[in-house]
Amino acid sequence: MALGFFVLGGDELTVQELIDFTDRVKPNDFSEEDKVNWITQCEGIVQSQVMLMAPVEFITYTWPDSKDYELLVNPPYDKLYRTYMQAMIDYHNGEYGNYQNTMTMFNSDLSEFSRWFSTVYRPADIWRRLP
Repeated sequence: MALGFFVLGGDELTVQELIDFTDRVKPNDFSEEDKVNWITQCEGIVQSQVMLMAPVEFITYTWPDSKDYELLVNPPYDKLYRTYMQAMIDYHNGEYGNYQNTMTMFNSDLSEFSRWFSTVYRPADIWRRLP
């Protein structure tokens, strides 16, 4: 199921694919529900800080209903999900040094996507058009 606001073309990442990738590169004991909550948090960051959406408009996910949903950010910027998931595992495992490093990577990935998105879609312009 596609929920994205834009299409770059290519292999869009699904909730299940992100969970599978995370488990492969950073084995962990967290549940799928935990991981879906982290994905929803990450999407909330994207929707509020980049797309400038109101919280009532946010797309959220639940397990297992949303496992085949495509995430909002498409390649090549979808790497921000991978770094966020790894950071959450580090944080909840008490590996705070790793968490800081991974969050630095996430913030860089988010900034890269934000620059691209604001150049292409200019989300702040909508506020100038409202009466």
